[in-house]
Amino acid sequence: MKFILSVEDNRLFAKNIKTSIKQQIDDTIIITATTLDEAANLLSSGTYNFQLALLDLDLPDAPNGEIIDLVASHNVPIFVFSAMMEDDLHKKVFSKTVIDYVLKGNASSVTTLVKMVNRYFKNATTKILYVDDSKTAQRFVTNMLKRYNFDAIIASDGYEALNILSDNLDISLVITDFNMPKMDGISLTKEIRRIHPDWNIAIIGISAENEQKISSKFLKSGGNDFIQKNFHREEFFCRIHQNLNLIDHVNELHNVAAHDFLTNLPNRRTFFTLGEKLLENAVRQDLSAVVAMMDIDFFKNINDTWGHNMGDKVLKAVADKLSNRCRESDMIARIGGEEFAFVGIDINAAQARTALAAFRISVAN
Repeated sequence: MKFILSVEDNRLFAKNIKTSIKQQIDDTIIITATTLDEAANLLSSGTYNFQLALLDLDLPDAPNGEIIDLVASHNVPIFVFSAMMEDDLHKKVFSKTVIDYVLKGNASSVTTLVKMVNRYFKNATTKILYVDDSKTAQRFVTNMLKRYNFDAIIASDGYEALNILSDNLDISLVITDFNMPKMDGISLTKEIRRIHPDWNIAIIGISAENEQKISSKFLKSGGNDFIQKNFHREEFFCRIHQNLNLIDHVNELHNVAAHDFLTNLPNRRTFFTLGEKLLENAVRQDLSAVVAMMDIDFFKNINDTWGHNMGDKVLKAVADKLSNRCRESDMIARIGGEEFAFVGIDINAAQARTALAAFRISVAN
Protein backbone atom coordinates (compact mmCIF):
# COMPACT_ATOMS: atom_id res chain seq x y z
CA MET A 1 0.00 0.00 0.00
CA LYS A 2 1.09 3.57 -0.71
CA PHE A 3 0.40 6.09 2.08
CA ILE A 4 -0.22 9.70 1.04
CA LEU A 5 -0.38 12.61 3.47
CA SER A 6 -2.95 15.24 2.46
CA VAL A 7 -2.81 18.53 4.40
CA GLU A 8 -5.72 20.83 3.49
CA ASP A 9 -8.00 22.94 5.70
CA ASN A 10 -10.81 23.11 3.10
CA ARG A 11 -12.67 19.94 4.04
CA LEU A 12 -14.64 19.72 0.77
CA PHE A 13 -11.49 20.03 -1.32
CA ALA A 14 -9.72 17.50 0.92
CA LYS A 15 -12.64 15.07 0.58
CA ASN A 16 -12.60 15.41 -3.22
CA ILE A 17 -8.87 14.67 -3.30
CA LYS A 18 -9.24 11.62 -1.09
CA THR A 19 -12.21 10.21 -3.01
CA SER A 20 -10.68 10.79 -6.45
CA ILE A 21 -7.30 9.25 -5.61
CA LYS A 22 -8.93 6.26 -3.92
CA GLN A 23 -11.13 5.64 -6.98
CA GLN A 24 -8.47 6.13 -9.64
CA ILE A 25 -5.18 4.96 -8.13
CA ASP A 26 -4.95 1.41 -6.77
CA ASP A 27 -3.42 0.51 -3.40
CA THR A 28 -3.39 4.02 -1.97
CA ILE A 29 -4.44 5.20 1.48
CA ILE A 30 -4.93 8.93 2.10
CA ILE A 31 -4.24 10.20 5.61
CA THR A 32 -5.60 13.72 6.10
CA ALA A 33 -4.68 16.67 8.30
CA THR A 34 -6.09 20.20 8.40
CA THR A 35 -3.32 22.06 10.24
CA LEU A 36 0.46 22.13 10.61
CA ASP A 37 0.18 20.69 14.12
CA GLU A 38 -1.94 17.73 12.98
CA ALA A 39 0.54 17.03 10.17
CA ALA A 40 3.46 17.24 12.61
CA ASN A 41 1.82 14.72 14.94
CA LEU A 42 1.16 12.29 12.06
CA LEU A 43 4.73 12.56 10.78
CA SER A 44 6.36 12.19 14.19
CA SER A 45 4.15 9.28 15.27
CA GLY A 46 5.93 6.85 12.94
CA THR A 47 2.61 5.10 12.27
CA TYR A 48 2.73 5.70 8.52
CA ASN A 49 5.51 5.46 5.95
CA PHE A 50 4.37 8.27 3.66
CA GLN A 51 5.45 7.93 0.01
CA LEU A 52 4.04 11.34 -0.95
CA ALA A 53 2.56 14.51 0.57
CA LEU A 54 -0.06 16.84 -0.93
CA LEU A 55 0.17 20.20 0.80
CA ASP A 56 -1.89 23.40 0.89
CA LEU A 57 0.42 26.38 1.30
CA ASP A 58 -2.09 28.46 3.28
CA LEU A 59 -3.07 26.75 6.53
CA PRO A 60 -4.65 28.35 9.64
CA ASP A 61 -1.49 27.88 11.71
CA ALA A 62 0.96 28.09 8.75
CA PRO A 63 -0.14 30.76 6.25
CA ASN A 64 3.22 31.17 4.49
CA GLY A 65 4.02 27.66 3.35
CA GLU A 66 5.76 26.56 6.56
CA ILE A 67 4.24 23.10 5.99
CA ILE A 68 6.79 22.49 3.21
CA ASP A 69 9.79 22.71 5.54
CA LEU A 70 8.10 20.44 8.09
CA VAL A 71 7.31 17.69 5.59
CA ALA A 72 10.66 18.04 3.79
CA SER A 73 12.44 17.46 7.11
CA HIS A 74 10.86 13.99 7.13
CA ASN A 75 12.14 13.28 3.59
CA VAL A 76 8.66 12.93 2.09
CA PRO A 77 8.28 13.97 -1.60
CA ILE A 78 5.92 16.94 -1.95
CA PHE A 79 3.24 18.25 -4.31
CA VAL A 80 1.72 21.60 -3.33
CA PHE A 81 -1.55 23.28 -4.25
CA SER A 82 -2.33 26.93 -3.91
CA ALA A 83 -4.99 29.42 -5.01
CA MET A 84 -2.28 31.47 -6.73
CA MET A 85 1.34 31.06 -7.84
CA GLU A 86 2.83 34.53 -8.31
CA ASP A 87 6.48 34.90 -9.29
CA ASP A 88 7.81 35.37 -5.74
CA LEU A 89 5.84 32.41 -4.42
CA HIS A 90 6.84 30.34 -7.45
CA LYS A 91 10.54 30.98 -6.78
CA LYS A 92 10.09 30.23 -3.09
CA VAL A 93 8.30 26.93 -3.76
CA PHE A 94 10.80 25.67 -6.31
CA SER A 95 13.77 26.68 -4.18
CA LYS A 96 12.65 23.92 -1.82
CA THR A 97 12.40 20.17 -2.38
CA VAL A 98 8.99 20.39 -4.04
CA ILE A 99 8.21 18.16 -7.04
CA ASP A 100 5.40 20.19 -8.60
CA TYR A 101 2.30 22.28 -7.89
CA VAL A 102 -1.39 22.55 -8.84
CA LEU A 103 -3.52 25.69 -8.88
CA LYS A 104 -6.73 25.32 -6.85
CA GLY A 105 -8.81 27.93 -8.62
CA ASN A 106 -10.53 25.86 -11.31
CA ALA A 107 -12.82 22.85 -11.68
CA SER A 108 -10.08 20.59 -13.02
CA SER A 109 -7.70 21.10 -10.08
CA VAL A 110 -8.41 17.74 -8.45
CA THR A 111 -8.29 15.93 -11.80
CA THR A 112 -4.91 17.51 -12.55
CA LEU A 113 -3.59 16.59 -9.12
CA VAL A 114 -4.72 12.95 -9.43
CA LYS A 115 -3.03 12.68 -12.84
CA MET A 116 0.20 14.05 -11.39
CA VAL A 117 0.10 11.65 -8.44
CA ASN A 118 -0.62 8.70 -10.73
CA ARG A 119 2.23 9.71 -13.03
CA TYR A 120 4.59 10.06 -10.05
CA PHE A 121 3.95 6.51 -8.87
CA LYS A 122 4.13 5.19 -12.43
CA ASN A 123 7.51 6.88 -12.86
CA ALA A 124 9.06 4.40 -10.42
CA THR A 125 8.81 1.73 -13.12
CA THR A 126 9.58 4.08 -16.02
CA LYS A 127 13.14 3.98 -17.36
CA ILE A 128 14.63 7.10 -18.93
CA LEU A 129 18.01 7.03 -20.69
CA TYR A 130 19.91 10.34 -20.55
CA VAL A 131 22.78 10.65 -23.03
CA ASP A 132 25.38 13.39 -22.52
CA ASP A 133 29.18 13.48 -22.36
CA SER A 134 29.13 16.23 -19.70
CA LYS A 135 29.43 14.79 -16.18
CA THR A 136 27.99 18.01 -14.73
CA ALA A 137 24.91 17.77 -16.95
CA GLN A 138 24.56 14.08 -16.10
CA ARG A 139 24.49 14.80 -12.35
CA PHE A 140 22.09 17.74 -12.75
CA VAL A 141 19.55 15.93 -14.95
CA THR A 142 19.65 12.60 -13.11
CA ASN A 143 19.06 14.36 -9.78
CA MET A 144 15.97 16.01 -11.28
CA LEU A 145 14.74 12.74 -12.80
CA LYS A 146 15.13 10.96 -9.47
CA ARG A 147 13.18 13.74 -7.73
CA TYR A 148 10.30 12.90 -10.05
CA ASN A 149 10.72 9.23 -9.13
CA PHE A 150 12.09 8.07 -12.52
CA ASP A 151 14.48 5.16 -12.99
CA ALA A 152 17.32 7.12 -14.64
CA ILE A 153 20.09 5.48 -16.70
CA ILE A 154 23.16 7.37 -17.98
CA ALA A 155 25.20 7.06 -21.18
CA SER A 156 28.15 9.24 -22.18
CA ASP A 157 27.93 8.78 -25.96
CA GLY A 158 25.70 7.34 -28.69
CA TYR A 159 27.39 3.94 -28.90
CA GLU A 160 27.05 3.38 -25.17
CA ALA A 161 23.40 4.46 -25.42
CA LEU A 162 22.67 1.91 -28.16
CA ASN A 163 24.24 -0.88 -26.08
CA ILE A 164 22.15 0.12 -23.07
CA LEU A 165 18.98 0.16 -25.22
CA SER A 166 19.68 -3.36 -26.50
CA ASP A 167 19.99 -4.59 -22.89
CA ASN A 168 16.98 -2.61 -21.59
CA LEU A 169 14.03 -3.11 -23.91
CA ASP A 170 11.70 -1.44 -21.38
CA ILE A 171 13.25 2.04 -21.70
CA SER A 172 10.40 4.44 -22.46
CA LEU A 173 12.24 7.68 -23.19
CA VAL A 174 15.67 8.78 -24.44
CA ILE A 175 16.90 12.32 -23.76
CA THR A 176 19.99 13.02 -25.82
CA ASP A 177 22.34 15.96 -26.14
CA PHE A 178 23.26 17.06 -29.68
CA ASN A 179 26.97 17.75 -29.37
CA MET A 180 28.77 14.54 -28.28
CA PRO A 181 31.95 12.71 -29.34
CA LYS A 182 31.84 9.55 -31.51
CA MET A 183 28.14 9.93 -32.39
CA ASP A 184 26.08 13.12 -32.11
CA GLY A 185 22.47 13.22 -30.90
CA ILE A 186 20.92 13.38 -34.38
CA SER A 187 22.88 10.32 -35.57
CA LEU A 188 21.85 8.51 -32.38
CA THR A 189 18.20 9.43 -33.01
CA LYS A 190 18.39 7.99 -36.54
CA GLU A 191 19.91 4.74 -35.22
CA ILE A 192 17.24 4.38 -32.52
CA ARG A 193 14.46 4.97 -35.06
CA ARG A 194 15.96 2.30 -37.33
CA ILE A 195 15.14 -0.22 -34.59
CA HIS A 196 12.38 1.30 -32.43
CA PRO A 197 9.17 2.95 -33.73
CA ASP A 198 8.11 6.31 -32.30
CA TRP A 199 5.19 4.75 -30.42
CA ASN A 200 7.57 2.48 -28.51
CA ILE A 201 10.31 4.87 -27.37
CA ALA A 202 10.09 8.67 -27.26
CA ILE A 203 13.17 10.77 -28.00
CA ILE A 204 13.75 14.31 -26.76
CA GLY A 205 16.73 16.18 -28.20
CA ILE A 206 18.48 18.89 -26.20
CA SER A 207 21.23 21.33 -27.15
CA ALA A 208 23.08 24.29 -25.72
CA GLU A 209 23.46 25.69 -29.24
CA ASN A 210 20.83 28.23 -30.22
CA GLU A 211 20.43 27.18 -33.87
CA GLN A 212 16.90 26.55 -35.08
CA LYS A 213 18.07 24.05 -37.69
CA ILE A 214 19.26 21.70 -34.91
CA SER A 215 15.74 21.32 -33.52
CA SER A 216 14.28 20.69 -36.99
CA LYS A 217 17.00 18.10 -37.73
CA PHE A 218 16.17 16.29 -34.50
CA LEU A 219 12.47 16.21 -35.35
CA LYS A 220 13.03 15.16 -38.98
CA SER A 221 15.40 12.39 -37.84
CA GLY A 222 12.69 10.80 -35.72
CA GLY A 223 12.76 12.81 -32.51
CA ASN A 224 9.48 13.46 -30.72
CA ASP A 225 10.47 16.76 -29.14
CA PHE A 226 13.30 19.24 -28.65
CA ILE A 227 14.26 21.64 -25.86
CA GLN A 228 17.10 24.11 -25.26
CA LYS A 229 19.57 23.18 -22.51
CA ASN A 230 18.85 26.31 -20.48
CA PHE A 231 15.37 24.92 -19.82
CA HIS A 232 13.19 25.71 -16.83
CA ARG A 233 12.53 22.67 -14.67
CA GLU A 234 8.74 22.89 -15.10
CA GLU A 235 8.95 23.01 -18.89
CA PHE A 236 11.42 20.11 -18.93
CA PHE A 237 9.09 17.82 -17.01
CA CYS A 238 5.98 18.97 -18.85
CA ARG A 239 7.68 17.83 -22.07
CA ILE A 240 8.75 14.53 -20.50
CA HIS A 241 5.29 13.76 -19.12
CA GLN A 242 3.51 14.74 -22.34
CA ASN A 243 5.69 12.37 -24.36
CA LEU A 244 5.37 9.52 -21.86
CA ASN A 245 1.60 9.97 -21.64
CA LEU A 246 1.35 9.88 -25.43
CA ILE A 247 3.33 6.62 -25.58
CA ASP A 248 1.10 5.15 -22.85
CA HIS A 249 -2.05 6.10 -24.81
CA VAL A 250 -0.74 4.65 -28.08
CA ASN A 251 0.29 1.41 -26.37
CA GLU A 252 -3.15 1.18 -24.78
CA LEU A 253 -4.70 1.54 -28.25
CA HIS A 254 -2.39 -1.17 -29.61
CA ASN A 255 -3.39 -3.42 -26.72
CA VAL A 256 -7.11 -2.77 -27.27
CA ALA A 257 -6.77 -3.47 -30.99
CA ALA A 258 -4.90 -6.74 -30.38
CA HIS A 259 -7.03 -8.20 -27.57
CA ASP A 260 -10.58 -9.35 -27.05
CA PHE A 261 -12.42 -6.74 -24.97
CA LEU A 262 -14.19 -9.32 -22.77
CA THR A 263 -11.56 -11.95 -21.96
CA ASN A 264 -8.41 -9.89 -22.64
CA LEU A 265 -7.06 -12.81 -24.68
CA PRO A 266 -5.51 -12.14 -28.10
CA ASN A 267 -8.31 -11.62 -30.62
CA ARG A 268 -8.92 -13.25 -34.02
CA ARG A 269 -6.69 -10.85 -35.95
CA THR A 270 -3.81 -11.25 -33.49
CA PHE A 271 -4.22 -15.04 -33.55
CA PHE A 272 -3.73 -15.20 -37.30
CA THR A 273 -0.91 -12.61 -37.53
CA LEU A 274 1.08 -13.71 -34.47
CA GLY A 275 0.14 -17.40 -34.89
CA GLU A 276 1.65 -17.46 -38.38
CA LYS A 277 4.90 -16.00 -37.03
CA LEU A 278 5.01 -18.60 -34.25
CA LEU A 279 4.58 -21.40 -36.78
CA GLU A 280 7.17 -19.90 -39.13
CA ASN A 281 9.68 -19.70 -36.26
CA ALA A 282 8.90 -23.29 -35.28
CA VAL A 283 9.57 -24.50 -38.85
CA ARG A 284 12.80 -22.48 -39.01
CA GLN A 285 14.01 -24.02 -35.74
CA ASP A 286 12.78 -27.51 -36.71
CA LEU A 287 10.35 -27.61 -33.77
CA SER A 288 7.05 -29.48 -33.80
CA ALA A 289 3.86 -27.45 -33.31
CA VAL A 290 0.13 -27.94 -32.83
CA VAL A 291 -2.85 -25.77 -33.69
CA ALA A 292 -6.19 -26.57 -32.05
CA MET A 293 -9.72 -25.18 -32.14
CA MET A 294 -11.94 -25.34 -29.05
CA ASP A 295 -15.65 -24.63 -28.76
CA ILE A 296 -17.72 -24.39 -25.56
CA ASP A 297 -20.46 -27.06 -25.71
CA PHE A 298 -24.09 -25.90 -25.44
CA PHE A 299 -23.08 -22.27 -24.90
CA LYS A 300 -26.31 -21.02 -26.48
CA ASN A 301 -28.23 -22.81 -23.72
CA ILE A 302 -26.31 -20.82 -21.09
CA ASN A 303 -27.26 -17.50 -22.69
CA ASP A 304 -30.89 -18.60 -23.26
CA THR A 305 -31.32 -19.94 -19.71
CA TRP A 306 -29.26 -17.58 -17.57
CA GLY A 307 -28.88 -14.50 -19.75
CA HIS A 308 -25.97 -12.90 -21.60
CA ASN A 309 -24.37 -11.46 -18.44
CA MET A 310 -23.91 -14.98 -17.13
CA GLY A 311 -22.67 -16.03 -20.58
CA ASP A 312 -19.99 -13.34 -20.36
CA LYS A 313 -18.92 -14.61 -16.94
CA VAL A 314 -18.61 -18.13 -18.35
CA LEU A 315 -16.45 -16.88 -21.24
CA LYS A 316 -14.16 -15.03 -18.81
CA ALA A 317 -13.87 -18.08 -16.55
CA VAL A 318 -13.08 -20.39 -19.47
CA ALA A 319 -10.49 -17.91 -20.79
CA ASP A 320 -8.81 -17.79 -17.37
CA LYS A 321 -8.70 -21.59 -17.15
CA LEU A 322 -7.18 -21.91 -20.62
CA SER A 323 -4.61 -19.14 -20.24
CA ASN A 324 -3.48 -20.43 -16.83
CA ARG A 325 -2.59 -23.76 -18.43
CA CYS A 326 -0.57 -22.19 -21.27
CA ARG A 327 3.19 -21.93 -21.32
CA GLU A 328 4.80 -18.58 -22.18
CA SER A 329 5.80 -19.97 -25.58
CA ASP A 330 2.17 -20.91 -26.43
CA MET A 331 -0.76 -18.74 -27.43
CA ILE A 332 -4.44 -19.00 -26.58
CA ALA A 333 -6.93 -16.68 -28.27
CA ARG A 334 -10.65 -16.02 -28.52
CA ILE A 335 -11.48 -16.06 -32.23
CA GLY A 336 -15.29 -16.09 -32.13
CA GLY A 337 -18.32 -16.03 -29.83
CA GLU A 338 -17.57 -19.22 -27.86
CA GLU A 339 -14.60 -20.33 -29.98
CA PHE A 340 -11.03 -20.43 -28.74
CA ALA A 341 -7.83 -21.40 -30.55
CA PHE A 342 -4.48 -22.66 -29.31
CA VAL A 343 -0.96 -22.68 -30.78
CA GLY A 344 1.60 -24.84 -28.98
CA ILE A 345 5.28 -24.80 -29.96
CA ASP A 346 7.83 -27.57 -29.38
CA ILE A 347 5.12 -30.08 -28.51
CA ASN A 348 4.58 -33.53 -30.09
CA ALA A 349 1.29 -35.31 -30.83
CA ALA A 350 1.15 -37.19 -27.52
CA GLN A 351 1.95 -34.06 -25.53
CA ALA A 352 -0.65 -32.14 -27.53
CA ARG A 353 -3.37 -34.68 -26.69
CA THR A 354 -2.42 -34.49 -23.00
CA ALA A 355 -2.44 -30.68 -23.02
CA LEU A 356 -5.78 -30.44 -24.81
CA ALA A 357 -7.34 -33.06 -22.52
CA ALA A 358 -6.16 -30.96 -19.55
CA PHE A 359 -7.86 -27.92 -21.09
CA ARG A 360 -11.08 -29.87 -21.53
CA ILE A 361 -11.05 -31.35 -18.01
CA SER A 362 -10.32 -28.00 -16.32
CA VAL A 363 -13.28 -26.42 -18.13
CA ALA A 364 -15.55 -29.41 -17.49
CA ASN A 365 -14.80 -29.23 -13.77
